[in-house]
Amino acid sequence: MPSSDALTIPKVLSLVCGLAPKSILDIGVGNGRYGFLFRECLDLNYGRLSKGVWQVEIDGVEVDFSYMNPVYDYAYGKVYIENWMDFKADKQYDVAFMGDVLEHFEDWQSALVKAKEISKTTIVVSPNWPGSIAQGQWRGHEHEDHKVALSPQMVGGRCVFANSKIFMCVFDNTNSGVFDGKDFLI
Repeated sequence: MPSSDALTIPKVLSLVCGLAPKSILDIGVGNGRYGFLFRECLDLNYGRLSKGVWQVEIDGVEVDFSYMNPVYDYAYGKVYIENWMDFKADKQYDVAFMGDVLEHFEDWQSALVKAKEISKTTIVVSPNWPGSIAQGQWRGHEHEDHKVALSPQMVGGRCVFANSKIFMCVFDNTNSGVFDGKDFLI
């Protein structure tokens, strides 16, 4: 689906707002929910209400052009309509966000490595239950098929949230210590 479990919204926003990135790449934009929410917590909440004064660059990559909607034009600087594995980043982002997308890749390890290579911090949110693998193509969208059931142990990094349904792991890709001494269990 071009959406994800609403349970993770406050957890993701708490983490992203705490990081205060100047650039984000949203991998698997879907309906654009997180791009809009990132824009709200990082620019709009500070009175920067129009594109001309925004200080945070938010780009996205989405494989399915049919998900494009007005949120793309409003919240994102650029949305690249292509497969993540074919995408060529021309810059390093502060944050790469993979919200409910990693499970859609048969070679999820390569998809994760690619995100880590182009970002200082990578955030992964993924289903954490064996039944999630049963999600096939959603309404004819072939890229919605879940290829693998993941766990925090498989994905690695620092697990900052997990329950029986979903988990969130973060990676400090530059060993900056951004998470050192911080309680990010949310």
